[in-house]
Amino acid sequence: MKFIPKYIVALACLALFNSCDDELELKIAYPNDITFNEMTLDRFTFEIYDTPFTVGDDDSGVVTINVSKTSESEFSGFALSNKNFRSYPWSLSRDFAPAGGLTEAETQAAIDSTAFSVFTNDVNRTENYLVGNTTGDNAYFTLEQSGIVEHVLVANTSYNYLLSSYGSIYSGTLDDDTRAYLFNGSAIQNPKIVNTDINMYSAFSLPAPNNVEAISLRNHNILAKRSVGEEAGNLAKQDVLDAGGTEDESESAYNTAYNEAYAAYNTGYVKLIAEGFLNGNSTGNVEMYLGLMPDVDPEYPDYNFVLNDWKKFDLTSLGVVDKVLFKMASSYVDNQGQMIYPTTFCLDGIRLQ
Repeated sequence: MKFIPKYIVALACLALFNSCDDELELKIAYPNDITFNEMTLDRFTFEIYDTPFTVGDDDSGVVTINVSKTSESEFSGFALSNKNFRSYPWSLSRDFAPAGGLTEAETQAAIDSTAFSVFTNDVNRTENYLVGNTTGDNAYFTLEQSGIVEHVLVANTSYNYLLSSYGSIYSGTLDDDTRAYLFNGSAIQNPKIVNTDINMYSAFSLPAPNNVEAISLRNHNILAKRSVGEEAGNLAKQDVLDAGGTEDESESAYNTAYNEAYAAYNTGYVKLIAEGFLNGNSTGNVEMYLGLMPDVDPEYPDYNFVLNDWKKFDLTSLGVVDKVLFKMASSYVDNQGQMIYPTTFCLDGIRLQ
């Protein structure tokens, strides 16, 4: 008789545990990310669809991916790819280019080998993924049922990584005035090529969009610091001269102001911006850096990187949404305020709560 209460307590605890366990199973669903591996795509290639396409299932949730196609390699919105070419195109190099040169189509194909490739430190293992072009506010996906997007995986294209890290020209010789590598400079190893044979060294090129010669994010920062320093120095010099100071005094004022302004100013970033929408109304936005120079963001003054692998982009702060739109911004822009680097990124692993 003394053991009966213990059995009763044990049975009651077991029943309570099972009840709680059932509730937990209802509240905490097993993660089932939306990927693009079920879509048919030849190896080491990409495809731009003519119309938006739907992915997902009842377990993961269903989303529709937007795309607006303008040509075989031009689009806004999202394309599908599984390419992972991480180096400068050999056909655009100084020493390995075809003897007769490249046609316009061949040059574009060489650029596309990086524009539709994800850059990862090691060989990419995510299979199919999306390449997004944020031009024209077309890089978005919509949810079949409104809900919270926990996160997505994002990465740089090889195009953006190479331009942000090295620039349109990459060699062993840097011009200090322009902060660009010289195409006729000393030969260097192609990044991510494991062959260390110096006979495979060269100078490499990769034009930015509109055939612009871009410099790296780091060198963009240096040129911007110089420009700010010169502006401050010239103002200080003129103030001394206007006050009747000597040329030597004005030069000293220039140098002091230049050095102070140069040290104080820092720039250099590429960021991805996600904006949520519900029933046509914005629910807010969240940002993530794809490249960042030191002392640019006050919250992360020590950060100095160009993203070189997949990274989670937390979107929970957008709340309940039925659409997520992606945009890009950079400190490195032309006279019209347009990004010099491509407005592209890679996306995979959409997780809905």
